Amino acid sequence: MTLFSRLLYTIISFALLGASIVLIGVAVWRTSQGFWTGEGALDTMLDAIGLVIIAVAVADVGKFLFEEEVIADREMRRPAEARGSLTKFMSIMIVALSLESLVLIAKTSRETMGDVVYPGLLMLLAVLALVGLGLFQKLSQNATAAVPPDRDEGEDETDDRPVAIGKSPARPRRHPTAPAADPA
Repeated sequence: MTLFSRLLYTIISFALLGASIVLIGVAVWRTSQGFWTGEGALDTMLDAIGLVIIAVAVADVGKFLFEEEVIADREMRRPAEARGSLTKFMSIMIVALSLESLVLIAKTSRETMGDVVYPGLLMLLAVLALVGLGLFQKLSQNATAAVPPDRDEGEDETDDRPVAIGKSPARPRRHPTAPAADPA
């Protein structure tokens, strides 16, 4: 079943990559047509920027799926792994939402100012998603700190160093960094 899953995610990843390449091709085609005809060149260019932003987000999602499901080939057993994957995915979405809302604000502010409300709400959604991601990071910080990292399979569970009677085993000490010297 693992081979089928890896093959399926590979196909999905390459389909998303292909779709993003097609979106970039459409963006270039529409922009070149807008410049050749001279009709709404700036509007077609802003549309093309929006398409390229969506294409980059789609390609990033495809790359994310390929890295997480095909290359890594592991289930997320630790909270830190799930936290990292979710953060990476949400970062892709937040950047795409932010850039798209900026393009829409630039486009609608040229036409009618009353239409800026909808791109503004999209920007607000991106900011709320960023705040939610930060809140998730803060709240899940304790969960990832509480679970110790897995030990290497070749590493023994016991420490073979001799311990003096009545003393605890030596632990590596962390040395605080020295403050920077005053150049004056």
